[in-house]
Amino acid sequence: MTFDPNKPFNDLPALPPKFNFDDIEILKKVNKANIALSRLSGEAKSIPNRQVLIEPLAFREAVASSEIENIHTTIDEAFQATYLDEADLKIEQKETKHYREALLKGYHLVREQGFLNTNSFITIQSILEPTKPGIRKIPGTHIENKKTKEILFTPPQGEDTIRSLLKNFEDYFNDNENDIDPLIKMAVMHYQFEAIHPFLDGNGRTGRILMVLYLCLVERLELPILFISGYINNNKNEYYHLLREVTSNGNWKDWIIYILNAVETQSLATTRSVVGIRELISKYRLVIQSKAKFYSAELVEYLFSYPFYSQKTLQAALGVSRNTASKYFSELELIGVIKSEKYKNDKVYFSPEFHQLLK
Repeated sequence: MTFDPNKPFNDLPALPPKFNFDDIEILKKVNKANIALSRLSGEAKSIPNRQVLIEPLAFREAVASSEIENIHTTIDEAFQATYLDEADLKIEQKETKHYREALLKGYHLVREQGFLNTNSFITIQSILEPTKPGIRKIPGTHIENKKTKEILFTPPQGEDTIRSLLKNFEDYFNDNENDIDPLIKMAVMHYQFEAIHPFLDGNGRTGRILMVLYLCLVERLELPILFISGYINNNKNEYYHLLREVTSNGNWKDWIIYILNAVETQSLATTRSVVGIRELISKYRLVIQSKAKFYSAELVEYLFSYPFYSQKTLQAALGVSRNTASKYFSELELIGVIKSEKYKNDKVYFSPEFHQLLK
């Protein structure tokens, strides 16, 4: 079969691909990536309430993944989206906010269902792109070079064809009997999802969310905290080139090695962040115990759950009165753990050291 970028790729081969993954270079890379991923998982488990890691680390991924799609914002702006009124949000801040919500919804579905299906994929994409939800029905979608306007890829067309390919993808995603290493399988699935390109918009971001959710599904990670968008941003041309190489030349090897390098690199980077968060948690425990008039383990965990805090969120999280919440924040600001800034008629609070760790 000769690939023609100008014609719909309705003959996209079903999964699993006809490729021998027992390549010595791939196996060496997968071993290194698994060691790095295992260390990340272990470090995360060393934090008593490790659920606190999900929300803050998702901000960094939301910014990086959106940047791949040329949606540019900063970590600080993403943080601000947690307390700004909807009317005050920039378009880019709404995009990163939607990304975090989609990721957390997907993780909830994995935990609740123990699988993800086509409806799950649509749910995730619909949160990312609320104005363009659901499977593509209109023909004419293609991917082009924005400078030259050359058509690089025309994805499968027709809702029935797309749904059939997604059903095959769904079966492969949830098949735990396959003897291929999950990291190799994750790389294969990411290519396949991007090739199916099932939505009008949000395909890349949905596909990157599905990667980390798959690692949670197969229990390589307890929490969705490994994100490869940072690596892709630093190697974006290679990312798109290798996707096309699989399509046009069946070059699975280089694509899989690229993703394995991404897993290793980002596992090591995220491990450093997790270690930093753990050390800062320990530091704040000691500072609050020695300098404040109160101490609560739940309060310390709360400080690492979100990048910005308010009296309302503290009241809800700890079940304390507004007066008590106000006293907590005043004391924490006095001893230098947090700072505050005005927003309209209220105050929001944040930990500068924690913000720095997340950048």
